Amino acid sequence: MTLLLDGEQILGKKMKVTANLRIEADDMSGQTSNTDKGHKGFKPKTLAVTLMIPFVDKEQLRTLMRLAESTASGGQLKKYRIVNDTAAAFGIREVEFSDGVSAREDDSLAAWLVQFTLSEKLSNPERVESRRTSNGVATQSAPGQAVAGAGAGGTNGQGEELTGFEATLKKLDTFLGGATK
Repeated sequence: MTLLLDGEQILGKKMKVTANLRIEADDMSGQTSNTDKGHKGFKPKTLAVTLMIPFVDKEQLRTLMRLAESTASGGQLKKYRIVNDTAAAFGIREVEFSDGVSAREDDSLAAWLVQFTLSEKLSNPERVESRRTSNGVATQSAPGQAVAGAGAGGTNGQGEELTGFEATLKKLDTFLGGATK
């Protein structure tokens, strides 16, 4: 199996790449036995890589660690273009290291058992979401009329017309309260 990150080959024996797509969902059943779920979207795809690097090939482990520790401008983790059959089958093009890199000595062989995770960057769902037009809120207001400032005396001082219902209420208020104009 071949694994290239920005053209640099990751070498090791018994390499296995496991791809994973996590689908987020919420249980909508409440206290019932209903099985409805609320779809919350697709999370980035991940590639879990395991391989063995013999002690005599320690330069391969150094190369892997150099790639894992690389940062782009601004201190962000470096994104890599990936070439791998499993990644291609899952539609993964760009990845970055995530969840750490571990290397432990094998019990019987003179080798390290290395594990690391690559997480997809700029996935298709991410691209679709970024292209959607956002429904921005320009202003918020409650139904009804704004409350007049102090000194308005309860009259409509801006010369706005009253709706039919408001005019009826004003007549009733004038009749009951004896308000003057």
